[in-house]
Amino acid sequence: MLHKIGITGQNGFIGSHLFRYFKQDKNRFKIIPFKDDYFSNENNLKDWVVECDVIIHLAALSRHEKPLTVYETNISLVSKLISALNNAQSSAHIIFSSSIQENINSEYGKSKKEGRELLIKWCKKNNLPFTGLLFPNVFGPFAKPYYASVIATFSHQLIHNKVPQIIEDACLDLIFIDELVQIISEIILNKKKVEKYIVPYSYQIKVSNILKLLEYYNECYIINGITPSLNNNFEYNLFYTFKSYLPQIKK
Repeated sequence: MLHKIGITGQNGFIGSHLFRYFKQDKNRFKIIPFKDDYFSNENNLKDWVVECDVIIHLAALSRHEKPLTVYETNISLVSKLISALNNAQSSAHIIFSSSIQENINSEYGKSKKEGRELLIKWCKKNNLPFTGLLFPNVFGPFAKPYYASVIATFSHQLIHNKVPQIIEDACLDLIFIDELVQIISEIILNKKKVEKYIVPYSYQIKVSNILKLLEYYNECYIINGITPSLNNNFEYNLFYTFKSYLPQIKK
């Protein structure tokens, strides 16, 4: 069976990795390309929805100088998607990306929880499959620095000869992007329906220990030109992520 997949926010960090993965497996997946401006045009959004039998809703605002803008933007995106689903009389499997921050009293957390609940209500009303995913902290190559990933920020800073600062030495629950992509792929293939699925993390590590490893990679690889010792999957994935920021200093 060929799954016709649409990804809102396909140019973002998670969306771009999903896009590349599905694009490579043409026997099982067909990507229905999405453009951000579809949210500004009801007809374009509806036409896109019509072609999809799986919709992964990733598009969201994570940060803004005005926190209320985060909430309003994310709820608006969900509302526009629901309107398009109605207009298209869609029967798609809806997969919604949320976050463990649903449990935090922030405008982002509230927007994610309420957005998920709005989509659950719509899918129940129309007897359609829904999967709500609560992600831990996701890391991997090409995440945007100074946005949602401390690993991206630290890597970018070290490669650009800046000194990273730890604001809070928290213990982070982490999953590598390739692992997350595989989980989402299996959800699609198995038509897994869960209103609130907390995606398991693969690693737990303090921010200070992450920084120590990245500083070690920087010293070995950038300063001394040697490959650092990598002792486990986390260190391999972290080094792979670190290296992804190297092209930026060659431009």
